[in-house]
Amino acid sequence: MINPVDTKSLQEQFRKAKPFPFIALDQFLEGDSIKELAQALSQEEFFLKESDLFTLYQTNDLVSSTNPVMKKFYEFFKSKEFIGFCRELTGIDFTPDVVDLQGSIYQDTNFLLCHDDQLEGRKLAFLLYLTDMQEEDGGALTLFDNKEGVPTKVAQRIIPKINRFACFEVNENSFHEVEEVLTDKQRLAIGGWLH
Repeated sequence: MINPVDTKSLQEQFRKAKPFPFIALDQFLEGDSIKELAQALSQEEFFLKESDLFTLYQTNDLVSSTNPVMKKFYEFFKSKEFIGFCRELTGIDFTPDVVDLQGSIYQDTNFLLCHDDQLEGRKLAFLLYLTDMQEEDGGALTLFDNKEGVPTKVAQRIIPKINRFACFEVNENSFHEVEEVLTDKQRLAIGGWLH
């Protein structure tokens, strides 16, 4: 299901990335898999999530999906293929068969403020984008520099593109946010964490 890539050569790129280990890969899934995933995810129920830190729409954890196609993709994201790919890409050992997975929609004025994702043994955060955004639309994943454990300025911006896979190591300095969406486009993605 994953398009072939040389994970060994990408591991050095991941480890040396600044401001903390991350990578973004285009054309992640083979063939029409991305269209099939987008179609299945669009049939899931999304719930408005709001706090002082975020406003977005999110599914429940997709382990509970009853859609057979979504179940297939959930099994893929906890499979030896995906977890092994992430292990080779990052050099991190993960707990087998354990994945948190949700769908998200950010639309006009939705955002997720700066935070570090450190929670419940999370080791790798990942996203697979299912829609295209332009820089002027907002919705970019931004990664922050830090000074003595305090986020300072944006160091990297990852613009959502269909079939772009982005992941980063969750650590004490993995400060990131989702920029506010500024247009009527929807930023649809599936993502989660490996432990």
